[in-house]
Amino acid sequence: MVALVSLYLMPHRELLHLSSNTLYSCKHNGDNALRFIDVKMIQAVVAMVPHTPTIGHQEPSERFFLVEKPGFDVSMMAGFEDELEGEPEDAVSSNNNTT
Repeated sequence: MVALVSLYLMPHRELLHLSSNTLYSCKHNGDNALRFIDVKMIQAVVAMVPHTPTIGHQEPSERFFLVEKPGFDVSMMAGFEDELEGEPEDAVSSNNNTT
């Protein structure tokens, strides 16, 4: 099985340094940066969120910053249902229904 991934240039060194290595701001290489890889090679899922920072005296340019595990916390809660102490299971289920 394969996955389509998009490659980005290395992060902007100054922004990375100024942010104590927390802001990975990269440029995209466009369609030429698309690659098919074996899904078994995937080590992490990240999002590259667009932003337009002003860096020093340079003109603002479109860049992308890295966000690890986007939505991971919410997806872990999907389907989670708290059982209220002392209430039957049917009562808990009916509390979750909204109209």
